[in-house]
Amino acid sequence: MPSAEPTRIVIAEDEEATRMLLERQLAKAGYEVVACENGKQALEAIRRENACIVVADWMMPEMDGLELCKTVRMLGQMKAISYVYFILLTAQSDSRQIVAGLEAGSDDYLTKPYRVKELLARLRAGERIFSLQKELMQRQVELHRVNGEFAKLNLKLEELANTDMLTSLANRRCFFERFDETWELAGRKGQSLACIMFDIDKFKLINDTYGHAAGDAVLKKVSAVTRASLRRYDIVGRIGGEEFCIICPQTSIDDAALVAERLRADIAQTEFRYEQEIIPVAVSIGVAGRNDEHAGPDALAKVVDGLLYKAKENGRNQVWVLRPNGESFRFTETALVDN
Repeated sequence: MPSAEPTRIVIAEDEEATRMLLERQLAKAGYEVVACENGKQALEAIRRENACIVVADWMMPEMDGLELCKTVRMLGQMKAISYVYFILLTAQSDSRQIVAGLEAGSDDYLTKPYRVKELLARLRAGERIFSLQKELMQRQVELHRVNGEFAKLNLKLEELANTDMLTSLANRRCFFERFDETWELAGRKGQSLACIMFDIDKFKLINDTYGHAAGDAVLKKVSAVTRASLRRYDIVGRIGGEEFCIICPQTSIDDAALVAERLRADIAQTEFRYEQEIIPVAVSIGVAGRNDEHAGPDALAKVVDGLLYKAKENGRNQVWVLRPNGESFRFTETALVDN
């Protein structure tokens, strides 16, 4: 049975003559043998050798074979050592002793005086089980690796499914899913919720004048400025060609108007350069808060979209807000104070 890499066997036997005989017999059969005088020495050898077969006498000083077997099984359950095939040697033929040994975790037993052929046959059986166990462990390791790769792939696929590839913001489907979730949460907890919608002014003219590659560069930079301008808990997505939407959880209409104005100013003050050209970029913004008249997120989004177009109709590069009383106004610091 021994292969090019011999199986390691740890012997635990306190009687010197028996130990030396066992060592010679097993070495002659081609095994790599580690001989120990007692259970404590054997335990150290098992930890050091890691995966191995153990042949241990039942009656030994310091730590007997039964205690050694229990300790080995406990360490195995804790993943502190690899698999160990355990054969218990005993001078007792009492069935109760044998049952006690097997219940302690011994895989097999052999009564003294043993016959060499029987010992080697039991060791070969142990090697087969030992080999199958090692193969199982290797397959489990491989399975964990494959599962880990699948998990990473699933995360990547989920990210791709939820992300606008040009801007790296949430795409329309993902954004409105999160809008639905945030809407339901705000309703359950009685919290305020505001929505901001904006698009890039005269974006078609940018594409026509500077080219679509320049337009893509503008979309990317507007997205980056938007992320930097928003608060940590705001949710932003690209919902159309040059149209973006923001959810502001637990935010009053006044605070949402301030967020929108800061975003408008940040974009207006940013230099947009493509190759050698500086491109003028501005945005028009609408802002409204959730109220009892809105049937759901789509209804609020429709209101905010109307405010965005009011901003465009009134000169662009401005923020329009809907007051709780239903009146819309162009945002200025004075208008906010008057409100």
